[in-house]
Amino acid sequence: MLLIVSCNIDNSFLIKNSQIGPISKTTTVSELEALFINDSLVNYKVANQIDRAVTGITIYEKGGKKLMLILPVKGGSGSTIKSVKIFDERYKTDKGIGLSSTFKDLSTKYTIKRIENLIDLVVIFVNESDAYFTIDKKYLAGELMFNTRDKIEKTQIPDNTPLKYFMVEW
Repeated sequence: MLLIVSCNIDNSFLIKNSQIGPISKTTTVSELEALFINDSLVNYKVANQIDRAVTGITIYEKGGKKLMLILPVKGGSGSTIKSVKIFDERYKTDKGIGLSSTFKDLSTKYTIKRIENLIDLVVIFVNESDAYFTIDKKYLAGELMFNTRDKIEKTQIPDNTPLKYFMVEW
């Protein structure tokens, strides 16, 4: 019976190194339609850091729920995927971290590599994954909410702080 149950595990929403559900590090943009045959793919232009337009692909589940935003390495259907922003709480890392997780969940299951202090966000990088996690600075105490100069330490982030979103970048 255990064998039957383990064979029926749905990996559609599992994130592990070099893989997000059916997408792998080597998946090309042209393969996405076949991988998400029951979903909708919407292409649009997004501005990158140097103000050049890049075609992003948003994947919506039938019924309209936004699953993810995919940014390719460069334009063209043969391009591989550079990064994926996760919007759906069903996506979880192989250690069980997803959008419904808290900072305590994250810091318990992963080793924090570094914490970046941005204008209104804190980005948390971990050692064991290609994913990085973002929290809103509104959950931080006093001065930390309003400055970008100070280094934010793990101990300064409340355990119950929810994850805002997370991304995987290859």
